[in-house]
Formats: sequence, C-alpha cells, structure tokens
Amino acid sequence: MLSPRAANDVEQLLAKWQQADDDAGRAAAIRRQAVLRAQGVEIRDYEFREKPNDWVHRDWMRPIRFVYRNIPRGVRMELKKRLAK
Repeated sequence: MLSPRAANDVEQLLAKWQQADDDAGRAAAIRRQAVLRAQGVEIRDYEFREKPNDWVHRDWMRPIRFVYRNIPRGVRMELKKRLAK
C-alpha cells in the first residue's frame, strides 16, 4: 500500500507541474504564432460575438422555457413539429 504524501511534497509537485504546464503553453503559443506568420495570417485575439439565437437565454424567456419543459414530451414533440413547418 502506498503511504500518503506529505502536504509540502504535494505542494512542490503541484508547483513543478504548474511550471511545466506554463512552459508548454508558452512554447505552443510561440509555435502557433510562427505558423500563422509563415502562412501570412493576421494574429489577433479572439473576439466573442453575440450569436443570433442568444435571445433564447434572456430573462424574459425563463417562464416560457419552464412551461415548455414541463409539458408532457408527446405534446412538446407535436408542438415542435408544427412550429418547424
């Protein structure tokens, strides 16, 4: 049976793995930038944009979603079929 590690050993291992992870992340970012430059692609940060169907998740839709989810499945499927036409 393996004996449990001491808390300071665990902290040291976590710090070592965090450093290795950070190093790998930096190396990957450098490789990605090199590849994008070689391809002539502009390097820019990712921009989040609002999706066209985000209205579904707005607060005023909560009661409607609640009612829809709590009606019987057969009724939901019929309603879905009719609305999809």
